[in-house]
Amino acid sequence: MSDNQKLVTVITEEEIKAAVIKAANEYGKMYENEQLTIVADLSSTFVFVADLIRELPIDVTIQFVAKTKDSNSTKIDLGFETSLKGRNVLIVSDIFYKGNALKKLYDIVNEEEPKDVKILSLIEKKHKDRSAELEVDSLFSIDDIFIVGYGLTANESYRGLKAIYHLQTEEK
Repeated sequence: MSDNQKLVTVITEEEIKAAVIKAANEYGKMYENEQLTIVADLSSTFVFVADLIRELPIDVTIQFVAKTKDSNSTKIDLGFETSLKGRNVLIVSDIFYKGNALKKLYDIVNEEEPKDVKILSLIEKKHKDRSAELEVDSLFSIDDIFIVGYGLTANESYRGLKAIYHLQTEEK
């Protein structure tokens, strides 16, 4: 962190743990005696997914996806090892903001003809120009601020922080 940056706590480690346990219990009841397949972006959600699957009281499989950038757009490499046809799918997202990439992933998952698809986001950022119409369960809702920690980064730094912080840059 540079001298003009400051971390301000937005969501504590304890708040995250409690919200993850609550969500795991709710999804566990929803899919009781069934298997759940989590589809998530590897680079930004792996900390959240790891905590979530340890709390889920049901059988879980994971399909990580990766976003790749070409010259014109962001592509989603599903890398699905098995089909999602007939499966209960939970798309796990780090931040629900505009929703464009999440909508694209949702549409791709639905093409696989799953039995059920739900979306769980760690954080929903308030955005006046949200273009995607999606039903998303979010653990936390915050203003549109720059955040790091708990898997979220600024130039690949701060990922390992146990809480979520607003990274403030102070003018000198």
